[in-house]
Amino acid sequence: MSGFGSNERKTKKSEEKKIKPLQRDKLISNAFSLHSSGKIKEAADVYNFLIQKKIYDPRVFNNLGSIYSNLKQFDKAILLFDESIKKFPNSLEAYINLANVMIIKGKSDIAKKILNKVIELNPNYLKPYSNLAGIFVGEGNFEKAEFFLRRSLEINPKDINTLVNLACVLKDLGNPKQAERFLRDALEINPKYDSALVNLGAVLNELGKIDEGEEFLKKALKINPNSPMALNNLGNILSKKNKNKEAELFYRKAIELKSDFFLAYDNLGSLLSKQGNLIEAEKFTEKAINYNPKFELAYVNLGSIKIDLDKLLEAEELFLKAIQINENYSYAYRNLFRLYEKTNNIEKLKNKLNTLKENKSIVNEKILFQARIFFREKDYIKAKKSIDKVSDEWINNTDHQTNLLYWSYKAFIEEKVGNYDEAFKCFENSQLNLKYENFNPKVFQNYIHTYRKNLDNKNFFVENNLLEENEFSPVFLIGFPRSGTTLLDTILRSHPEIDVVEEKPLINSVEQIIKTKFKYSLDELHKLNKKDLEILRNHYLKILKNNCENKNAKILIDKFPFQTVCLPLINLLFPNSKIIFTHRNPYDTVLSCFQQAFEPNNAMSNFRSIDSASLIYDLTMNIWLDYKKNLKMNFITSKYEDLIVDFDKHILKILDFLNISWDDNIKNYRKTAHKRGKINTPSSSQVVQPLYKSSIEKWKNYEKFFKNSNQIFHLKNMLGSNLRKTNLP
Repeated sequence: MSGFGSNERKTKKSEEKKIKPLQRDKLISNAFSLHSSGKIKEAADVYNFLIQKKIYDPRVFNNLGSIYSNLKQFDKAILLFDESIKKFPNSLEAYINLANVMIIKGKSDIAKKILNKVIELNPNYLKPYSNLAGIFVGEGNFEKAEFFLRRSLEINPKDINTLVNLACVLKDLGNPKQAERFLRDALEINPKYDSALVNLGAVLNELGKIDEGEEFLKKALKINPNSPMALNNLGNILSKKNKNKEAELFYRKAIELKSDFFLAYDNLGSLLSKQGNLIEAEKFTEKAINYNPKFELAYVNLGSIKIDLDKLLEAEELFLKAIQINENYSYAYRNLFRLYEKTNNIEKLKNKLNTLKENKSIVNEKILFQARIFFREKDYIKAKKSIDKVSDEWINNTDHQTNLLYWSYKAFIEEKVGNYDEAFKCFENSQLNLKYENFNPKVFQNYIHTYRKNLDNKNFFVENNLLEENEFSPVFLIGFPRSGTTLLDTILRSHPEIDVVEEKPLINSVEQIIKTKFKYSLDELHKLNKKDLEILRNHYLKILKNNCENKNAKILIDKFPFQTVCLPLINLLFPNSKIIFTHRNPYDTVLSCFQQAFEPNNAMSNFRSIDSASLIYDLTMNIWLDYKKNLKMNFITSKYEDLIVDFDKHILKILDFLNISWDDNIKNYRKTAHKRGKINTPSSSQVVQPLYKSSIEKWKNYEKFFKNSNQIFHLKNMLGSNLRKTNLP
C-alpha cells in the first residue's frame, strides 16, 4: 500500500533486513507520538513502513485506517480495517472503525452487521451499543435506539454519555419525564457535565418548568460560554417567555459560533415567523434545510411559513418531502391534512387518507381527519363513530396542537348529534390546549379603555387637527369576531370591482409608529398634527395596497373585526371613510367565540370561557355605541340574521352604500371561497357551504352555561340604546 513518502523504493538488501523487536517497538511508539502531535503525514509514512516490513500490530492498521478515513480516502481505510480483522479477529476497535466508515458511506445495514458481530465477540463492550443507537437515531427509529442504550446501561449504569444519549432519545420519543430522570442521574455523577446541563434545560422547558430550565442552561453557559446548543436552547426558553429580542440574540450567537447549526437556523426562522417577519423567517428556515437536507421538522416549519405567505403549493410539497424523509412523522401528516382541510381541498384529503399504508404512527391522525370529512359531509353519526375510535393513550400523550384539533373536532361532532353537555366539555378542553400562558386578557381590555379615553378629551374634536379627505379611502369591515365578517368578506370580494385585505395588522402598524416615532400613547391622538397624520395615512395606504391582490379594484376593504376599537384613529386618518359594521345575536356571538380555537394573543385570550367572552363583548359593543354617538362616521350595519334570511335584499343594501352595482358573481361566493385557498379565520369551512339557519339562536342549546355570565343578559338588542356603561376592573 502506497503512503505519503517514498518508502516503496528500497534496495533488496534493505528489504531483507530484519527489524529487531526493540526497534519495532520504538518505531511504533514514534509513529504514535507523531500522530498524537498532529504530524499526520510523518506518522502515516512510519505506519506504511511498518506494514511493508510485515510488522503487524492492530494499532498500526487502525491508526493508519483512521488517517485515511479522516482524509475521506475511504476505500484505503476499508482495506486496512479489513486486513486488521483478518490478522487480528478479536481486534474490536477495527470492527468499530470499519462500521464507522460504512456509516459515512451510507451503508448502515453493513455497519449494523459489523457492530452486532462485535457484540457477539464481547457482549460487555459499550461502543457497539452506542454506535448502533446512533445509527437508529439517524434513521428515526428511536425505539431501537432506546433498546441498545438501555442494554449499554445494564453493562455500566454509571456511563454518563449513555445516560445523556438515552435521555435525548426518550425526549424524542415523547417521554420527557423519563429523560429528566436520566439527566439528573448524569449530573449526580458529574454536576458540571455541560451536555447534561444543556439537555436538562431543554427537557425542563418541554415539561413546562421553564424557569428551572433557564437556570440549568445558564449554568451550562458559565462552564462553556460558547456552547452553541446551550445558546440555542436558552433561546427556545426566552422565546416561550415572549422575550423575543433576547431569544433572537441567542439564536444569532449560536449561528455565529457554528455556521452550519441547522437547529438554530430553524428556531430563528420560527421566532421570526411568530413576529410576522415572514420573509426573514423563510430565509433562515431554508438555511436549516440546506445544512441538513434530512431535517424533517424544518420542512414542516417552512411549509407553515409558506402557508402564511400564501404559497400553498410550496407548503404542500414541503409537507410531502418531510413525509418522504420520515414516513412515520405524524407532525408532517397532520400539517398536510390540516392544509387540505383548511383550504377546502376535501377530495385531496380523501385521496391521501385512502392511499395511506397501514401505519401505526399515524393511525389516530387518520381517524381524526376521517371524522372531519364525515362531519364536512354532514354524516354526523359516522363522524362520531370515527372519532370515538381515537385511542385514549394517544389523546393523553400527543402534542398540544393535535390535542387541540381532537377536542375541537369532537366538540362540533357531539354538538351535531345533540350531546350538548359533552360538546361543552370538549370546547373547554379545546380552550385548555391553547397556549395562552404568555398572554393576558386584561392587556386587550386596557387597550379598549385607552382608546375610549380619546372621547373624553375635547382637543380630540378640534377641527383643524383633522385631515382633509384623501382621493382614495378604504372601506373598513369591522364588528366582533364570529359576527359574520368572513361571510360578508367572501361575498363582497366575489364582486370584480372589490378586493378585501383579510385580517392584516395594518392599523396596528400605524399604532406602532405613533408609539415609537411620535412617542404618544393611544389615548393622546389629539397631539397628532396634520403632518403626523399625513405620514401615518401614507404608511397605512402603502401597506394596504401591498397586501391587495386585485390591483384594478375600485373598492378596497380592510376587514378586521377588532378594529372596531380603533375607530378614533381610523376617523382621524380617513374622516369620511365608509364603515360596514357587522353584528349578530350577542349570545350566539359569545358562544361561537368560545367555541373557536383562535390563534393565541392578548385579545383572543378573552375567549377562554363564556364569562370572559361576554365581558369583552360587552366592552366592545359599548365602545361602539360611544363612537356612534361621538364620532362623525359614515357607516352601515350588517345583521348576520338578516343576511341569512334575505340574501339579495341585504347585499343590495350594502352595495348601494358602496355606490356599486350588483354583479351576479356575488351569488357564486362559495366558488370564491374555494378559489381563495387559505382563509385566515375559523370560518374557512363554513363560507364554502350554502347559507344555513342552524347557527341562529344556537346558544339556546347551551343556555344553562350562560347563567353565571352577568355581562350580556341585558343585550337583548345589540342596536338598542339601553346598553349599560361597563367600567374596567
